[in-house]
Amino acid sequence: MTDAKDDEQRNVEYILLAEFDIDRGAILKHQYPRPTGADDSHLAELMLPDGAHARESDWTMFFLNQKAPDDEGQMASDGPPLLYVLNLVRTKHDKEVRRGAIVKAMAVCTRHRFIHIYQAILMLALENYYRVPTVDTLAELYKSVNQMDLACMPQLSRHETTILRFSDDQNMFEERFVQLEAERRHGNTLARDAGRLDAPHDPALAELGMSASEDSARRGGDSSRRGTRNKDRRFFDTEIVYSGVKLPIRVPMTVYPEEISDFSLIQLLTTFAGGLAAPSGKATHPHLESSGQYTHPIVLLMNGLLTQKRVIFLGHGKPAGEVANYVLAAVALGSGGGGVLRGFANRTFPYTNLTNLDTLLSFSGYIAGVTNPAFEEHPEWWDLLCNINTGKISVSSALAVPPAAHAKSQADALRRSLDSVSLSRNRSFSSRDGKPDKWNNLDTEFVQDLMLAIERHYGEVAIRAKVENYVRRFMSLVPLYEFERTGTTKLGDPAHIAASADKSDGYSISPGDKESRDHEIAFYQSRIEGFIGTQAYHYAVADYQSMQSSCFIRGIDIAHMVYCLRNSTNLDVNEVEAIYKRLDEQVVTDEQVTELLASLPQSQGGLQPLAYGFYHPSPAIRLYTVRLFEKIEGNLAGTRYVRSTNFFHQCAFSNLRYAFSC
Repeated sequence: MTDAKDDEQRNVEYILLAEFDIDRGAILKHQYPRPTGADDSHLAELMLPDGAHARESDWTMFFLNQKAPDDEGQMASDGPPLLYVLNLVRTKHDKEVRRGAIVKAMAVCTRHRFIHIYQAILMLALENYYRVPTVDTLAELYKSVNQMDLACMPQLSRHETTILRFSDDQNMFEERFVQLEAERRHGNTLARDAGRLDAPHDPALAELGMSASEDSARRGGDSSRRGTRNKDRRFFDTEIVYSGVKLPIRVPMTVYPEEISDFSLIQLLTTFAGGLAAPSGKATHPHLESSGQYTHPIVLLMNGLLTQKRVIFLGHGKPAGEVANYVLAAVALGSGGGGVLRGFANRTFPYTNLTNLDTLLSFSGYIAGVTNPAFEEHPEWWDLLCNINTGKISVSSALAVPPAAHAKSQADALRRSLDSVSLSRNRSFSSRDGKPDKWNNLDTEFVQDLMLAIERHYGEVAIRAKVENYVRRFMSLVPLYEFERTGTTKLGDPAHIAASADKSDGYSISPGDKESRDHEIAFYQSRIEGFIGTQAYHYAVADYQSMQSSCFIRGIDIAHMVYCLRNSTNLDVNEVEAIYKRLDEQVVTDEQVTELLASLPQSQGGLQPLAYGFYHPSPAIRLYTVRLFEKIEGNLAGTRYVRSTNFFHQCAFSNLRYAFSC
């Protein structure tokens, strides 16, 4: 039982050391503190990527304990957890050795998705190993990384993580950090005071020690609050002490489940946004080429990720670490910024090579990064190939069209191609005036929005938020499509979907919205059909069932209500009042307020959609809005939300609260 507890608290599970031997090739020389259970030669090949001898250093990433799906596409739920491996390979030239160079690689294996925090210490440790090539160097590294203190790092819920991720206030949840730091000092003070007491069993002395400790903790907490007020709480600051050197570490607090390491989604988008998709020479594939031959490369890649196609990123002559970053960015793209869908990481291979081909092909819908151009010559190994050097995405000529969709794919492709041509003639990607017909080409509007944001130098978080909103919108259509086709769905409540009389249930929509929704479903029909049955779909079903039992707000769809308040222009008074009334009824507890705030990120206007209720002609809506804001103001994060709203909204809130209290 103690060992299991220690395993849970361990930051790093294994340290690996590989080197290139002129006679034996790549060999795995050390595994500390015990073998990983993986094949030694396989690990050595991954740690020493192709062309490593040609550059001074390179970073690679790969995963351990990935579970290949069975014949039905299901994965076993038992077994060891997925481990993320960060590997540094370095080449040192030495004229006195054969071939004139020494190539060694060192890797850490951890359960932490933010593996990039170990880069600095890996550089120091590998340099030490070159000087002292013994297992003791690995043991020192293992001890240092596992002594990194994360005890004062708050464990945020999913909703709190979302709030902090998109917060304009870097001190959001400051109180949570201060509380844990004060508790740590309080515990240390108690232990120190207990050591000073000659008779700790004496109740009077024990009580005296407790009082002194509490006072010390309180004073320490106040001074800590003053000293940490300017800290960015989107990160947890700690340190690793290695060989007498203190290395500052910043642990990101807002990492989504499918975000791994530090990558650039902007780099992925700009690399492939400029080129056209390379034709496959066959009929268009309905799951991939949603606008026929004019399908934008980014949309082609998104379609491939959502419908679980085999995707390869080829970077011939590129560092393996650069190729791996494209792969990890693609995972974030397909999963909705890392926070909507999951199941991608288990079938992701940030770097792989020909020696791992059999394992790679055993995973349906893998996402892999390679540097060997031999992969491009075998289209039977992949469905989509993204060439980093040229910026082009190719559809495999060996990819078969689904039998059920073959008959209608030609007509659908022609119609969508004409839509794309018409749209491209009417509006370029950089045009600012007017809006294209969303019913004809929703994907083009999405790409335009992304590229315009990148042109305006939006940050990574903002770009990922746009991808998240896009995938969430797509996922909101899947249960509606399922219900219309089969009369039931596993991703929503059929009773709520079937109800059309009451707007407040969160699924029913007004006639104008219904027309828009029907066009969206028709446009995404092929993608939805390709998505249903994928691993991401099965995980979404499981997540929905889990959410139904763990969420605090039940019976309504908060996200849909916020979407209606933010975007709908044809809501009548009764519909608006129904939304505010249901929100007032359902949002009562502190946890429910937090869940509501997660649907109102500050970077997207915060409480703005709700604040419109202050100015509504209906007194009932104004009253519901005031009551809702009062509950939000009583929440830890909600207080900061209200303070950050527009000055006129704050005045309206204050005036209406006074008017309704009289």
